[in-house]
Amino acid sequence: MHRTKPSRARLLVPSALAVVILSGAAAPAGAAEGGGSAALTERVASVKQQVEKIERRAAAAGPIDDLLASLTKTLEGLLATVGGLLPDGVKLPPIELPKLPDITLPELPDLSGLIPELPPVVLPPIDGLVPPVDALPAVPAAPALPAAPALPAAPALPAVPAIPALPAMPALP
Repeated sequence: MHRTKPSRARLLVPSALAVVILSGAAAPAGAAEGGGSAALTERVASVKQQVEKIERRAAAAGPIDDLLASLTKTLEGLLATVGGLLPDGVKLPPIELPKLPDITLPELPDLSGLIPELPPVVLPPIDGLVPPVDALPAVPAAPALPAAPALPAAPALPAVPAIPALPAMPALP
């Protein structure tokens, strides 16, 4: 008896190996001189340029370090997953992200001389500023409402004619 469906391992290993080879992470020995090597070199150069731009723009490297750490962790997990799908003997090289140099900011000058010292504000006592409140005058009673007029009697409803009785249904055969 033979299998009617290919096993999942037979499908995943060749496709994972193809992804690794096409992405440039692992290449055959003769491919170093080919066009793939030039494309990989260009990608590495563009990544280096982007890292240099980030280094120039970053005043404080805290958020960038956090981003690089999470990206490194994600890449390590991806490499472990893809490495588990590869056959024995094929090993992927580790991906290392560039380390940012420690940047120290210059000390800020003392700015206390720019704002003069203000004298404290003294508030006068509030006793005697507000006059005492006298007792409120009594509210007069509301005037009496006039009596409502009587409503006329409702007319009697006309008689409803009786509904004639329906004839009986004949029996079904």
